[in-house]
Amino acid sequence: MACRALIVALIIAGSAWPAASVQAQPALPPARTYSFGERVIEQTWLPRRDPARSMPYRVEGIIAVPEGDGPFPLVLIFHDAHGGCPPDTAVDELALERWPCQPHEERRNDVGLAYLARALAARGYAAVAPNLNAIYAAAYGSVGPELQRYPAVLDAHLNGLVAANRRRIEAFDISLVGKLDLSRIGIVAHGHGALLAMQSARARQGRPRSNSADGPFAALLLVAPLYSPEGDADVPLGVILPACDGLAPDLSGQGYYEDARLARDRKHFAASVYLIGANHNGFNEVAPQDDLQTPSPIAGCRAGDARLAPQRQRDFLARYAPDFFDVAMSAPAASLNSGPASRAGLNPLDPAPASLYNLPVHTALSLGTAERAIVVQPRTRDDLGFNGFGGYGLRGDASHLDFCEYRRPCMRWAIQPGNPSQVRFSWTDPAGAKWTLPLGEESADLSIFSSLHLRAVLDPTDYLNAQREPVTLTLTLTDAAGHSASVQLDGATTPALAYPPGEMNRQAWGWVGHAYLASVRVRLTEFVGVDLTRVQALDIGAAGARSGSVLIADVEFLRVALAQRGDRLGMPHAPAQQPRL
Repeated sequence: MACRALIVALIIAGSAWPAASVQAQPALPPARTYSFGERVIEQTWLPRRDPARSMPYRVEGIIAVPEGDGPFPLVLIFHDAHGGCPPDTAVDELALERWPCQPHEERRNDVGLAYLARALAARGYAAVAPNLNAIYAAAYGSVGPELQRYPAVLDAHLNGLVAANRRRIEAFDISLVGKLDLSRIGIVAHGHGALLAMQSARARQGRPRSNSADGPFAALLLVAPLYSPEGDADVPLGVILPACDGLAPDLSGQGYYEDARLARDRKHFAASVYLIGANHNGFNEVAPQDDLQTPSPIAGCRAGDARLAPQRQRDFLARYAPDFFDVAMSAPAASLNSGPASRAGLNPLDPAPASLYNLPVHTALSLGTAERAIVVQPRTRDDLGFNGFGGYGLRGDASHLDFCEYRRPCMRWAIQPGNPSQVRFSWTDPAGAKWTLPLGEESADLSIFSSLHLRAVLDPTDYLNAQREPVTLTLTLTDAAGHSASVQLDGATTPALAYPPGEMNRQAWGWVGHAYLASVRVRLTEFVGVDLTRVQALDIGAAGARSGSVLIADVEFLRVALAQRGDRLGMPHAPAQQPRL
């Protein structure tokens, strides 16, 4: 016990910013362990007389609290299923754990996220990382019952926090009386933890906000998440995809973003970050790091290739998470054009970033329904014709349009995170390549919108991109008087149009790599000379001298001008004036 306590204390004490960042960051609040002793999970899905029905576990975790009186919003940090207790050698062929094990034998995976709890506390959030090993344990009568075990364990921790917010409880080693705003609870969930977080978020939707910790969650940040296609929860959503995820190389967790982006009448934003060079377990200080060596079909991710050091991944998360929650929970300084929004790539007025916190990324951002005027999303093949403004789309003679259905592969052998619904826009001759999108029968008033947004990626499996070169697209707005203005996008200035990394698999005659559909944003003020109150058409055309093929989705106009007056991203307000069709 003494040895285990010393190890936990050393890990918590060492959870600070990396050396390169220490000078730029304030001193971090300490992280403390807490424990309410042993409890029992009643596994009611097992027979009554089954000796495994009552599963013992310890209610314990890590907490970090800001200085001051509060009340502070609460952020729960859910670790992944990294294994807690040693293998059960009696049934080793089944890969089961020996549960329960002695405290000094258990790997405390919650402790590996103490650095994140401290970073959040430094920004004004009370952060709690509960020990969830019992939820994930492959033991005690069943394997993989985490969604059934989870509610009882979560309630045990939350009930302790509610009680501590009302009266002093020694388990926390400090007084939490009045310091917790339990009506605002956010979650950071790693790996399997995303399944738990989304299950709760969906179940809590529609409940009234309450300081008893039983209301809706305020925001979700999912890190290297496992995906469950059970529906969207309408809360501010962030998804971080490590490009070199050796445990889930298809990055199916992007499906949470795609579900949110397709949801109708959604109030809140959704954001996705594709973190180049990152792996699955590097976000946790105590988790096994063997997936750094896991063979991967993704170019640049094999052992020996350029990979992010785990410490750099943790530094990224320790910076991104506070900025994300500042925007998601509408901190006073976090309007759309604030520092937190811009640093995290959440400012729709900024061009989509090529890097965040000095690390290379691709990103995608979807706003609430009230802030979007969708031209083409698309949802069905019919969207290749009539668009969201009521106009009928046309294509040039040298170009072709194909529809790719959601959750079905669009390319041969390429791994596309989330398999979004999208359009393949391809051409043999750029001189005749154009996709014209009339904005209604007459014209549309776009003066209330700030930006034109779309998502794009080159199709690396199409022979029209055999040169493996970036493509150049031209976006053109034309008004009712016939005046036109264009903005040209190329791979040098627009990361989404660069050729994605990958390689040929000649045995399967296919291409292997990720093809992440990334955001492209252009301010409407760049279309000089066009009357934005009377826009008739949007043209997407090709430039250059080569053939090409690009996957495109979410062609839309974003209404974010009210950010200048302090509106919050994704917060409900008066709906946008509908374009005049």
